[in-house]
Amino acid sequence: MTQADPVRKRLLDAADSILFIDGPVSTRVEEILQRAAAAPASLYAHFGSKDGIVIAALRRRLQVWSETWSEAIDAAQTPNDKLLAVFTALTTYQRDRLTERWCAFSATTAALPYPSEELTKVLAAEDELLKSRLLACAQPIAGDRAAELAELVEVCYCGTLTLMLRGTAYEDAIARGHAAARLTLQAWLADSHA
Repeated sequence: MTQADPVRKRLLDAADSILFIDGPVSTRVEEILQRAAAAPASLYAHFGSKDGIVIAALRRRLQVWSETWSEAIDAAQTPNDKLLAVFTALTTYQRDRLTERWCAFSATTAALPYPSEELTKVLAAEDELLKSRLLACAQPIAGDRAAELAELVEVCYCGTLTLMLRGTAYEDAIARGHAAARLTLQAWLADSHA
């Protein structure tokens, strides 16, 4: 982030970094403004409020995450790989796109027990993306039991995020979560064919 970047981008980048990597969602607006080298009027002109910049930062993350995950699914060769592509996507997202301490959406949910209606919609959109995409990927493998399989992979994914929150390097957390999901899938397949 440089002074030459447009103020809206500097504010989003600063909010993203402070709220989702370095500190809590409850961080004061003044810290975001200082890091962005921006005036309060700029934040309010572009986003209306702190809630507005949190919503904009989460929307940007959701778009980037959705694209990254779609690319990983498209690159996967088998139905099993497509279901587990959430872990490949998480690696790419953390390494190349928008690093985060664990999950910006979970962090926001935990920090703000009474979110605004607009923020609630953004948080719900991320949850819906996770559940619907895992379900769609599980369908070719599990048919009418796809929801059951998707939920098991979701548990492995959420466990990965928790490992990241607790200080495990993202590479190790994702590798462990991916391995757990792979074993879970193998056990589920063995059980369903028994």
